[in-house]
Amino acid sequence: MWLLAAALVVAGLAALVWLIPAAPLTGDGQHYIEFVRNNFQHGASSWHERRLLGPAIVRALPLDAQAGFLVLTLVSLATTALLLWRAVRHLVPSEPHALAAIPLLLATWVVAPNVREYGLVDPVAWAFVAGIWLATVRQQWLLAAVLGAVGVVAKEVVVLAALAAAAAAWSPRRPIPALGVAGPALGVVVLLTLLFPGSGSDAGAYVGKWIRDGLGSLGPARVVFLLFASYGSLWLLLPRGLVPLPPHLRRAALVYLVAAVGLPLVGSPERMEEAIFPLLVTCAVLAARTASPIVLWALALGNLVFVARVGGDASIPSAVAWTGLALACGLAVWIVARPRAVLRLARGTT
Repeated sequence: MWLLAAALVVAGLAALVWLIPAAPLTGDGQHYIEFVRNNFQHGASSWHERRLLGPAIVRALPLDAQAGFLVLTLVSLATTALLLWRAVRHLVPSEPHALAAIPLLLATWVVAPNVREYGLVDPVAWAFVAGIWLATVRQQWLLAAVLGAVGVVAKEVVVLAALAAAAAAWSPRRPIPALGVAGPALGVVVLLTLLFPGSGSDAGAYVGKWIRDGLGSLGPARVVFLLFASYGSLWLLLPRGLVPLPPHLRRAALVYLVAAVGLPLVGSPERMEEAIFPLLVTCAVLAARTASPIVLWALALGNLVFVARVGGDASIPSAVAWTGLALACGLAVWIVARPRAVLRLARGTT
């Protein structure tokens, strides 16, 4: 199944690269590219200087920085999809359902916007987040700790995945192992903050300014739309998908759910919510585990068309994109309501 999964990932990413116009110098991407081209000396925000892993990998490649970031982004997104598929496969017995995790991931804000703005370090971080989630599912706590410590050098938000893994490992009778899971990642974040204090040290002022100016300028309606757009129909499957999670993953899910509320307070809502993708995609598959995999794949395709257009400015007519979203949401409602309808029908015939 590895070959089939890899082929699916390659085909999906190739389609998105073909559909989405590249804009690598948009936003922070230009700073990371400059960071590499100037041998890590460019005077940008210390937040960028702390995220050393991605730029270091690009610097080591025999390519120009811009081409290097494109390669790194695509490889990282492919790795993220494959690791997430393996994590889901441990939770569902059906391979077609598990493979649906790949198009479901491609249908979130994690992929399309990063294919467009491929000069960012986010995809590298998401590969570590997916790896930590796989380790969490398997209860491989040492591996989760190591991935967390290395991953925060890609981007500090990886610490969220380490905290979720620590929550999964938590036991009142044995708290030390849980502390050991998150401790390395937290320690590296503190060390990076001390080494690169700069403009990023006044986090309180930054958060206050973002809430006042950033979210304030967007307005409530726009914020709600961006939050919804980050995962589209997958939000509708989340409550039902939480139910069959094993106990240790429910504890991890709680960390991600709390983060989902707080993340928009520190950055653009749709981008910040990318960090909780392991929970949303996993719950989507679990919610649909009793439905036909065809339904789940159709939902993923509808969501993908919408996110590619809205999040990646893909060359897809708006009417098609919104129709895809409507289809995906309709299928999500059907997935959630169908078992209840079947149960009511069974009760009425007995």
